Amino acid sequence: MGLQKIILSIALRIVDLLTFYVRPQEDRITFVSLQEEKMTGDFKLIYDLLKQEQKYDIHQNLILMKTNSLKAQWNYFLNCLHQLVEYKKSKLVILNDNNFVISTYKPKHCKVLQIWHACGAVKKFGNEIKRRYPIANYDYVICSAPYWKAVYSRSFDVPEDHVLVTGMPRTDLLYRTKTDEFYRKYPQCAGKKLCLYAPTFRGNFVDGMKVNSFDIAKVQQALPDWIILYKFHPLLGDVQIDSPTAINVNNEDLYQLMQVSDCMISDYSSVIFDYSLLDKPWFAYVSDLEEYKQTIGLNVDFTEFPGMVCKNEAEIIDALSDLKSFDPQKNQQFRKKYMFFTDGQNTQRVVFCIDQIMQEKMPYV
Repeated sequence: MGLQKIILSIALRIVDLLTFYVRPQEDRITFVSLQEEKMTGDFKLIYDLLKQEQKYDIHQNLILMKTNSLKAQWNYFLNCLHQLVEYKKSKLVILNDNNFVISTYKPKHCKVLQIWHACGAVKKFGNEIKRRYPIANYDYVICSAPYWKAVYSRSFDVPEDHVLVTGMPRTDLLYRTKTDEFYRKYPQCAGKKLCLYAPTFRGNFVDGMKVNSFDIAKVQQALPDWIILYKFHPLLGDVQIDSPTAINVNNEDLYQLMQVSDCMISDYSSVIFDYSLLDKPWFAYVSDLEEYKQTIGLNVDFTEFPGMVCKNEAEIIDALSDLKSFDPQKNQQFRKKYMFFTDGQNTQRVVFCIDQIMQEKMPYV
């Protein structure tokens, strides 16, 4: 644990002692995120459905950590102190990312449900990789398929029977996402072949993050009929690519981009699980695959992918030139293994589990 975390731990201990009088409320639920300043995605769907039930006193503690600047670290420090007080008041805390305060100073009465922010994990994460602090004190985690129970159990340090197969709420929206707005904003895309390029980042928040991209200009020069839409991980900010024809869609809705695209290229990003639901061709660009296996590690076997696993621009060009290389039957097998529920009822399943937690009972899925 670094010096910053030691200082924060001392401050949390002081706040804990000074707020000895704070008592939990039986109906209080608190949503906590370091990834957003307002409710979006899974959080918003769950929040809205809970609001409809009108059973609980629901609160939010949301902050967006964009940089590692001194100001950002100070805001994070203050927010952590505030989090602890919120946790002491709450019967249930719902997270969508890892949380230092919960892992070190979770109140005994407080239950924690980890929603996470992805439909799965291509790469190893959480306690399976080197971390600045171990993840601990989560009570339940939701996931997209039985396959993830063992993976999430190891990564989040919870019993396998506390990893609940509900599906991710946001995939309920995938088929209902409209595309008209996209074509109004990007009329040059109408009638064109569109490839969505959506990779994850390399590195980490502490040491810095970067993109490991293929040469988009080179690919588009060879394939003038295609337009590449690039959307990088939100933690990278609005990264620009030097290509005269590629379109920066970093600020556009991911599901809208999935709907308008004819195919997708990604790498170790969990977006491949979402995209597999659409039965459209998708491919991987992983020039560092062997190194990645050794340094980070993988939870998914790339030989299972229904599309080509490309190591260079020439292979990407081959993949886009012949979409028939994509195997739809293999995609169905992939989807069944990693994305078990496709009935549009994931949000309801998650809220049912929350109701059970609030009643101090829990169905084991």
